[in-house]
Amino acid sequence: MSTSVPPSGAYGPYPEMDSAPSGHDDEDLSVPRARTGKFSLSAGALALAMGGCPWLPAAVFPVWLRYFPLYLIVPMGIIALVSGIGALRDTRGRPDPARGWARAGIALGAVAVIVPVGFVVWGFWALSS
Repeated sequence: MSTSVPPSGAYGPYPEMDSAPSGHDDEDLSVPRARTGKFSLSAGALALAMGGCPWLPAAVFPVWLRYFPLYLIVPMGIIALVSGIGALRDTRGRPDPARGWARAGIALGAVAVIVPVGFVVWGFWALSS
């Protein structure tokens, strides 16, 4: 014996839901938000700040904590460059402070990549002569 349930409403046997917002942030999940450039600026500033870690006081900080960040300068600079270029592309056509943040992140990331690579190239050149 089978029983059939007649549809209630236009959407089938399910109860109708309110169209009012539920208070959840689920509605915003389908819309991608534009990048603002703050991450790029932060990554570029952090990459340059890591260059000063060897000058931290030796009595307070261990050697590994002073010199390990030097290995992360170039990767953080590359991250700042890539995220800054993406943010600049996302904010195209808008006179936002986000464009300035993205440009500053690109500049800091470029400095964080070019200076260490330049030192390494100079070091190889100086040692080869």
